[in-house]
Amino acid sequence: MKGLSSTTNSLSGLTRTFSRVETVIRCDNKYELTTASDINKAQTLISKEAVPFLFRQVDQLENAIEAIRAAHEALSLRVSEQNAEYQQLLVDEANMTTLQNSIRAEQASLSEIQTNLLNTKSLVAAKERDLAELTRARSASKQRSARVEDA
Repeated sequence: MKGLSSTTNSLSGLTRTFSRVETVIRCDNKYELTTASDINKAQTLISKEAVPFLFRQVDQLENAIEAIRAAHEALSLRVSEQNAEYQQLLVDEANMTTLQNSIRAEQASLSEIQTNLLNTKSLVAAKERDLAELTRARSASKQRSARVEDA
């Protein structure tokens, strides 16, 4: 087809002076025909260039998929580890809350014991004052009795 086109172009330059011949020679190709050898050449070219390219692309995609799969597994493992850590934190928090409640109860008990101790100390001090007063009164009573006996 290319041969016909080039021949027509060559003749068009020689036949410009003959308008009728130029009209006859001019051909408008709406469709080009492709020969079987051209088709075979194109298929061979595609199989030599495109198929290896496609195989390389498939290999690259498989490598990318494997990398994504490995990243997914690593992230899944990390999520699992973090979930275990979170569960342990929840257990630790529950234990800490229990300990804090225990400490509050012990502090309340200690405060009550300290109040009782202070009350007991005040009571002991009052009893010691009463005892001292009774001891003085007894001494005074003995001295009076001794004076009465002496007299």
